[in-house]
Amino acid sequence: MPAATLTHEPDVSPAAWFAGQPGPESWHGVATQGPPGFAAYATVRFDEVDRAPYRPDSEVVALATRLAAEHTRTPHRVFFALWDGWGEIDGGSEMLLGVDVRHSSFGRFFTKTPEPSSPPAFSDAVLAAPRLDLDGERSYLLFSGPVDAVGRWDARPLAPGWPRSLPQASLTWPEDHAWFIASDVDQSWFTVAGSQALVDAMLAHPELAAS
Repeated sequence: MPAATLTHEPDVSPAAWFAGQPGPESWHGVATQGPPGFAAYATVRFDEVDRAPYRPDSEVVALATRLAAEHTRTPHRVFFALWDGWGEIDGGSEMLLGVDVRHSSFGRFFTKTPEPSSPPAFSDAVLAAPRLDLDGERSYLLFSGPVDAVGRWDARPLAPGWPRSLPQASLTWPEDHAWFIASDVDQSWFTVAGSQALVDAMLAHPELAAS
């Protein structure tokens, strides 16, 4: 049976509980630390050795997300917000040169024209749909699915036989709002917000540099 993939959500209202809410946290607080009001917060750092010059964040965030699945009543219904500024989403006249630049805003490819053009990562309907917006400073495509589908965006391949690798979700939360993971674009760390038990699990995990 094929592994589950994430499904695009054209209705961004599931984010209304934190997006556009007035208060001192504003967009930056949500994007980097999650909404206020959780019992505890943990900062998880990316591997400084492997990170330079770009972050290997997808694997680390996916690990934290799977760990968080044990701390929600709705692990089958989780929302994943993908920042729309990643170059990989748009496609274009690019060629893979075999150098992994770890999802910078330049994308994973160096431009070489007039080589064949790769398609956008998603259909026109997905790209034209409403986006989750944080005060006009960050906007995201919204997806949902079970926790074990983390990172599987069901994106178009770059070309036949060339799968497309997209970055991690910038914002992740379950339907019951039991926790929130905020991984903003320019940080060398991300935040896990939730119960004290969840944060204790993050702090204790040997593969996570959490504090």
